[in-house]
Amino acid sequence: MSVAPLIASGIGILLLIVTAYVLVGGTLTTTEVMIEAQTNLARYQEARMRTAIEIQETAIEGNILRIDVKNSGSEPIVDIALIDVYILINGAPVYIPYGGEGSLQWRNAGIDPDHIHPGELDPDETLIIEVIHEEDPVWVQVVTPNGVSSSAYIR
Repeated sequence: MSVAPLIASGIGILLLIVTAYVLVGGTLTTTEVMIEAQTNLARYQEARMRTAIEIQETAIEGNILRIDVKNSGSEPIVDIALIDVYILINGAPVYIPYGGEGSLQWRNAGIDPDHIHPGELDPDETLIIEVIHEEDPVWVQVVTPNGVSSSAYIR
């Protein structure tokens, strides 16, 4: 009897074991990634549900639009610079980026009161946004980094 069929059978069994190991390892890794993504999505949606903002007051003083935004939710807004501001000028919405020089920029003019976690918009604190503009806007919308928004007509 020849040894070749025994060697071929041994190699075949070894290849089956290696293939099964690779498939099971890949399946476990994929499952871990999916579970982590699902957990992060649930955390993100919970934080979004706890986030709420209200535009308390708007005022135009010369070429500066002042917007008072109150955090009326229970989630702090940490990255103030990631807040988006949109205004309506001549019937067209205009995105206003944070910082920079010149017109059509917004800046953080302060948080009132800001005793806990300075620089973050905690619940029941009010962020004062100033937008430098050339033409008078009629409407404003403020959007938090996690997508919660508030809008108001400018009076």
